[in-house]
Amino acid sequence: MRSLLLVFAVLVSNTADCQKDSTSEERTSRQNWRAWAVPVGIAASATIDGEAREWALHTHSHKLDHLAHIVNPLGTAHVLVPTMATFYLGSLVAHRASAESAAVKIAAAYAAADIVESALKPIVGRQRPYVTGNSHRFQPLSANGDLHSFPSAHVAHITAIAEAVSMQSDSRSLAAFFSGLVALVGWDRVYEDQHWTSDVTATIALSAVVSRATVNWLESRLRP
Repeated sequence: MRSLLLVFAVLVSNTADCQKDSTSEERTSRQNWRAWAVPVGIAASATIDGEAREWALHTHSHKLDHLAHIVNPLGTAHVLVPTMATFYLGSLVAHRASAESAAVKIAAAYAAADIVESALKPIVGRQRPYVTGNSHRFQPLSANGDLHSFPSAHVAHITAIAEAVSMQSDSRSLAAFFSGLVALVGWDRVYEDQHWTSDVTATIALSAVVSRATVNWLESRLRP
């Protein structure tokens, strides 16, 4: 499954780009790289939807089931929202204005990505893999949860946070850590037969854009 790993690497790498100390030439080069790499990565993932699903179904084991059980909550509101709230309150108590500002931007990015993801699910109406195993079935404007495969809420949530953290941190280690979380959550959604690989990769790209736009907008509004 080298092809699957390559696709994930291309899309997840977008959340690991540190924004500090970049020259204009470096930023332009990175934007040009994304311009072709992201669409190619999403298209490539769509061609292996069936293969990736078969791989996931045949690799199930007790250990991987246990890992999926641990990873799954990392993309859910009942874990992420309290974590963000704790970070914000800790920043207030510690009188860390920069951390407080970062917490607000991260929460806003999360909320924006969640709104976009929630709106697109019924509009797109893509059938989840466990239903019939056909990645080409769509029923737009459906309220049926079986037809809400794209985008992935889990992936949208953790990607939005990862992108927002990456934008505001100089730490490559921290950016890599959150990118790793994105990859793990993406793997979990395919492993648990809830989403197609292309759902995951497209959600990563979409949520990264939404998160970045939200943070940039807030920074422009808060700038003196």
